[in-house]
Amino acid sequence: MKKIGLWLWAVCFCTAAHGAGKIRAEVARQPRTFCNPVDLPYRFMLIPEGKGAREAADPVVVPFGGRYYLFASKSGGCWHTADFAQWTYVPVPDSVLPIEDYAPALFERGGWLYYAGSVPGDAMLYRSKAPERGEWEPVARIPSRWDPAFWVEGDDLYVYYGSSPVDPIRMVTLDANTFRPKAAPQDCFDSDTSVHGWERPGARHELKRRPYIEGAWMTKYGGKYYLQYAGPGTEWDTYADGVYLGDSPVGPWRYMPNSPTSAKEGGFIGGAGHGCLFEVEGRWWKAATNSISVKHMFERRVSFYPSGFDADGYLWTDTYRGDYPMWLPGGSPDGTAGPRWELLSLHRPVRVSSAWDGHGGMLAADENVRTEWAARSAGADEWLEIDLGPGCRVAAVQVNFGEFGSALTARDARPRQSYVLEASHDGQRWYTVADNSEKTTDTPHDYIEFRKPFRARYLRIRNVKYTVSPCFSLRDLRVFGFRRGKAPGAVDDLAVVRDREDDCRAALRWSPVPGADGYVVRYGIAPDKLYGSIRIPDGRADGWEMTGLNSGVPYWFAADVFNGSGTVRGKPVAAR
Repeated sequence: MKKIGLWLWAVCFCTAAHGAGKIRAEVARQPRTFCNPVDLPYRFMLIPEGKGAREAADPVVVPFGGRYYLFASKSGGCWHTADFAQWTYVPVPDSVLPIEDYAPALFERGGWLYYAGSVPGDAMLYRSKAPERGEWEPVARIPSRWDPAFWVEGDDLYVYYGSSPVDPIRMVTLDANTFRPKAAPQDCFDSDTSVHGWERPGARHELKRRPYIEGAWMTKYGGKYYLQYAGPGTEWDTYADGVYLGDSPVGPWRYMPNSPTSAKEGGFIGGAGHGCLFEVEGRWWKAATNSISVKHMFERRVSFYPSGFDADGYLWTDTYRGDYPMWLPGGSPDGTAGPRWELLSLHRPVRVSSAWDGHGGMLAADENVRTEWAARSAGADEWLEIDLGPGCRVAAVQVNFGEFGSALTARDARPRQSYVLEASHDGQRWYTVADNSEKTTDTPHDYIEFRKPFRARYLRIRNVKYTVSPCFSLRDLRVFGFRRGKAPGAVDDLAVVRDREDDCRAALRWSPVPGADGYVVRYGIAPDKLYGSIRIPDGRADGWEMTGLNSGVPYWFAADVFNGSGTVRGKPVAAR
C-alpha cells in the first residue's frame, strides 16, 4: 500500500508540475471562423519605391455564377470562393483586362459580369461570362473617372465617381443597353470638415488641408438609396466610410449623422474605408481597406466585417471585435458575430532566438500591425516563444508574418513561409500542434482554427523555410481562446466632455481597472446605436481623445474592459 501511495503521489506531482500531460491538438479541416485581415497572398508592389511592401485595397465582392468574386487594387487578378474559407486566385494579364488600374468597379446584368477600372477620363467597360477562367471582352468606353461605382436599375446604369481633395462625388446616368449618357453629370456632395470631424485628414484628424473624398458605393435598402464614400485618406487608421441617403439613385442626398458608418481605429489593424457592401444568405457584410502604410503609403490589406441596417434605417458596420475570430460569412450558428474567444497573447512575455536592434520579440505581442519582430536570419534555427500564462485554452492562432528587409516586387516569384507551431505546459517539453513545414504557399496572415481548444501555457513558432526576406519576421503572433480567472471589473466612472470650441472633439476619462488588458470605447448617436468603437490595447489607459465626431450631433459613449478571461461592457453615458 505504501508503494502504491508513493507511485500515485509521484504521478500527481508530475501532472501538477508539467500541466495536463501530452498536448493533443487537431487543426480544423473545415474552419467555421476567419480572422482579419483576410489571409490572401497579397502581392508585392510593382513600383520600385514599393519594394518589400504588399498591397491590396478598394475591395469589391460580387456574387456571380454561384460563387463570390473578390477584386482589389493592384492584385494582378481576382479571387473567387464558395465558402469564404478557401479562395482560388485567377491571374489576369493586362492584355486581357486593365487589371492594374486602381479601384475596380463591377456589376452583373443579363448573365454578364462587367468591369471597369479607375482612370482620369473615360474607361473601357469589359464583360465576362467566365471570370473564373480570366476571359474578358471589351464592350464600350464609358465616363468612369476616378474610383467608379455602378448601380443598375431597369434600363439605367448609374455611375458614381470621384477621388479628390478638390472635387465632389459626382454621378452620371447611362443607358444600360447602349452605355451612352442619358443626362449630364451632376454633383452629389462634397466634404465639409467644419461639421464632419471624421473627414479631417490625419492620424488624429489634426491636419488642416482638405481630405480626399473617394470610393463611392451604392446600396439600396428599404426603398432608400445609401450612397457611401470614403475619407479622409487611405494611409491612416482614421480611413472610414460615411453615407448619404436619397429617395432615388440621383438624390437629393442628405447626410446620415451616424457617419462614419464603417470605421476602425485602434486594435491590431486600423482603417475601414473604401469598400463595398455585399450579402451572404440574407446577411450584410462590409469589405473594407485597412492601413499599414509603413514601407509605403499604399501598404494595405482587406478585411470583412458584419454590417446591416437597424430598425430606423441607420447603416452600421460592426468592427467591435473586427480583429478577433469571427464566423465565416453565411456560417454563424447563433446569429452572433463570432465566438467569445479572448486575446491571450497581448503583452505576454516573449523569448526569441535572435533579434535586430529596435525589432525585439515584444513587438510580436503588442497588437500593432505596424511593428514587427525580426530575427537576424531566415534560417531554420530561428524561433519565437510566448508565455500565455497559466490556465489557458487555445482555440485559434493567427500568424502575421512580416517583410523586414524584403526587396521583393510583383515580378518576383511568390514567397513561402514554412513553419511548425508547438505548444508546451512547462516550456521544456514541446508538442507539435500545427505542422506547416512542407507548406509552399504564401500566407502572410495565416489563420489556424483548432477543432477543439487545447490546454497550453507556452506557444512557439519555429521557422523552416522563409523566402519573404532575409530575416524571419512576425508582425504579431496572436493567440485566441480562454484564460482561467476573473474577467475585469467594469468602468463605472466614465466622464465625457465635448470641446466647447470644436464639438467634433470630446475628452473621455475613467479610472484604470485592475486586471484589464485594454479597453474598447463604443460611441454613437443614441444609447442603442453605439455602432462606432475604438480598441485600446493598454490596461493602464485612463481615457481617450475623440477627434472625429459630427458637430451639432448628440453622442453617447461607453467604455468596455477586456482581458484574457472576458469582456465587461460599460453603461452608456451622454457627452456633456
